[in-house]
Amino acid sequence: MKQFPLNQFKTLFFTLLTVLCLNSTVSYASESAYKPFIKGSFEQIQQQNKDRPYIIAFWSVTCAYCMKELAMFGELMEKYPQVKLITITTDPFLEDETVQQLLASKQLQGTETWVFADNFAERLYYDINPRWRGELPLTYFFDRNNEMLRHMGVVKEEELLEWLNEQTAEVKESKN
Repeated sequence: MKQFPLNQFKTLFFTLLTVLCLNSTVSYASESAYKPFIKGSFEQIQQQNKDRPYIIAFWSVTCAYCMKELAMFGELMEKYPQVKLITITTDPFLEDETVQQLLASKQLQGTETWVFADNFAERLYYDINPRWRGELPLTYFFDRNNEMLRHMGVVKEEELLEWLNEQTAEVKESKN
């Protein structure tokens, strides 16, 4: 019986391992209902939503204040369909089922949702804002003129309502 040389075995083994890893990564990405948030995603979101009012809310499952804020968004956003809400979890590679259950519990199912897809979250923090170190909740408000307002901490309901009413008033005025 002919011996299989060790170098050929190692090459074959690593080739098979690489193919299996790549296949599982591709299959995970295509099956996920949520978008992977990577370097450049923040800019991509802004480009895709130009000239319309929208909110980006960063959250984590371990942030109690984020849960409070998401519940408030869930209650209010249904009344303001002209304003898009985009949620981004800063928990890298969070399972779809966990995200789905959490958003459903806050009445936010169907919301455009992104999940951090980089184990080095600090790289994504820096891409969003070089001074951000991951403090949550973090919310960005963009009006129809693409002017950005950054809010660190829980958004007060009165302030959110005021901003939402301003955005919907502008929409009504532009239709008249």
